[in-house]
Amino acid sequence: MTARPSPVTRRKTRNEAEALVHVLTTHQVDAIVGKRDVMLVRLKQVEAELERSRDELRGLAAQLQVQREHERASIGREIHDELGQTLTSLQLGLAWMARALPPAQPVQAKIRSLSAMVTTTIRSVKRIAVELRPGVLDELGLVKALQSEARAFQGHTGIRCTFKTNLAKVQCNRTASLAVFRIAQAALTNVARHARASRAVITAITSGPDLVLTVSDNGRGILRNRRRDDTDSLGIVGMRERAVALDGTLTLRSPRGRGTTVTVRIPLSRVLVGRS
Repeated sequence: MTARPSPVTRRKTRNEAEALVHVLTTHQVDAIVGKRDVMLVRLKQVEAELERSRDELRGLAAQLQVQREHERASIGREIHDELGQTLTSLQLGLAWMARALPPAQPVQAKIRSLSAMVTTTIRSVKRIAVELRPGVLDELGLVKALQSEARAFQGHTGIRCTFKTNLAKVQCNRTASLAVFRIAQAALTNVARHARASRAVITAITSGPDLVLTVSDNGRGILRNRRRDDTDSLGIVGMRERAVALDGTLTLRSPRGRGTTVTVRIPLSRVLVGRS
C-alpha cells in the first residue's frame, strides 16, 4: 500500500506548481504585450505611409488639374483663333457672293442658308472656346464669372438660374477661382443632363473659415439604382478631386423627388490672394 504524502509535502508541491504557473503566465503576458507593442508600432507606420500616399495622390491630382487646364486653354485659343478666323472668312465670302450675284438668282437662297449655318457655327465655336478657356475669370474674377455662367446656363437650357454671393470684397487666387468655377460648371452640367429641373441656384459665400459653394436644383434627385460608374458618378469624382486638391470637401444631398444640392467647402486660407 502506497504511503500518502504528508501535508507538508503536499503544501510544498502546491506552492511549486503555483510558482511555475505564475512564471509561465508572466512569460505569456510579456509575450502578448510585446506582440501588441510591435503591432501598434507597425500600425502607426502603416498609417504614416498611408497618409504620405494620400498626400502624394493629392499632389498628383492637383498637378493633373493644372495640366488639364493648360491643355484646355491651348485648345480654346486654337479653336477661337484658327477655326473662328476661318469661319469668319467663309462668312465674308458668302456675303461677297450674295452681293455679286443678281438678287433673282436661285442660288441666293442657298447662300442665305449656308450663311445662317456659318453664323450658328461661329456662335457654337465661341461658346466652346469660352467653356474651354473662361477669359472672364481672368479678366473680371470669380464672382463675375459665376454670374456669367448662370446667365449662359439659363440661355442655353431654359432652366431659370440665379446666383447669390457675399464675395464682392473677397479676392480669390487663380487656382481656387478656377477650381470653384469648374465645380459649378460640372454641377450645372449634371442639372441640365439629368435633373429634369425648372430652377437652379448657385450660391458662393464665406461662412466662418471657409468659402462655401452650393449648386442646387428642384429636379428629380439622384436615382437610387443609378450605377456607380456612370457619367454622373464620374462627374462627382472630378468635382471632389478639385475640392480635395484645395483641402476642401464635397457633399451631395439628394432627397428623393426633392432635387439635388452639391456643397463644396474650401478653407479661405487656400482661397485668398497671396495664399496657397
